Amino acid sequence: GIMQGLPRATFVVATLFCLFLPCLLSIHHDVASCYRMSPACGAAAAPMTHKLPILRSTVRVSGGGALRLRGGDDEGEEENEGEVEAEVPTTMFERLKINQSTNPADHPSTLEWGLAVALSIYAAVGAPFAAYIPGLCDLAQRKPKEKKLSPEEVARLEREALRKEQDEEFAQAMMEDKIKAAEKKKKQEAAEAEARAKKEEAEKKSSAVENYTKGIKAKKEAMEKEPAAGDGVVMLRIRCPDGTQLTRKFKTDGSVGSLYDFVDVSRHDKAQNTADPSIHIAELAEFEYNLVSTMPKLVLSDRAASLSSAGITTSCALVVQPISKD
Repeated sequence: GIMQGLPRATFVVATLFCLFLPCLLSIHHDVASCYRMSPACGAAAAPMTHKLPILRSTVRVSGGGALRLRGGDDEGEEENEGEVEAEVPTTMFERLKINQSTNPADHPSTLEWGLAVALSIYAAVGAPFAAYIPGLCDLAQRKPKEKKLSPEEVARLEREALRKEQDEEFAQAMMEDKIKAAEKKKKQEAAEAEARAKKEEAEKKSSAVENYTKGIKAKKEAMEKEPAAGDGVVMLRIRCPDGTQLTRKFKTDGSVGSLYDFVDVSRHDKAQNTADPSIHIAELAEFEYNLVSTMPKLVLSDRAASLSSAGITTSCALVVQPISKD
């Protein structure tokens, strides 16, 4: 918008100035380099036998000494005690590389100040063609201005850094506390679930024992007396897993279920006579089995069938065979 408001002639002059400024500075740079660093300027030039005068000045430093800036033919002069020598830039190109301030008081001449301002404008518009002109890239770079902080600002920045560090530590501590709380809650939930499972298992076993005990009582009441030997009566010997031998006479027209009732009641009565009957009765409540005949090979699984229909017509031996839960 600003460029559109300027007169066309002003715009043309500014454009030409920005184009020819790099050329002027480059020529100045080449000439200065030729006289300062090279014994000849060009192929036909004679060896240089003189030096350009270098600025000379002395600056007082702490401790009573002085900083003397000297050059030229004055190198043989005596120096005062405590003096330090240093060479300062002698060409406008070198001074502009170091100092690109737009303040007139920072430059030795109005021309140099004008060039510094022009360089600032040239760098602001993107420094066109700077890559194609020797030494111009160094001049066109905009050096950041160092801002000196006041003691109050330094203290404020230190407080902010300390507060930020404390906030990060607090956030880290809060995160660790949350992780620990989550782990503790997870362990607590796992322990509660395990306790509930154990309680349910205990209740299930207790209920099974209770039902088993009631069933044994009902079987005792319904069990018939042992019949006398005679026709239609067989003697059966039943071997239990713990080695116990049970012997009793049964009618052949009696049910297979009466054999199971006899085994259950007999094993229950034996468990009650042990040192810890509750444990044995709980095991019997979960125990499942079949009665098996070895000679002949028979599995008496139909408890409603009669002994004769199941194949038991003569005295024989039976085995209590556990049923695998797998």
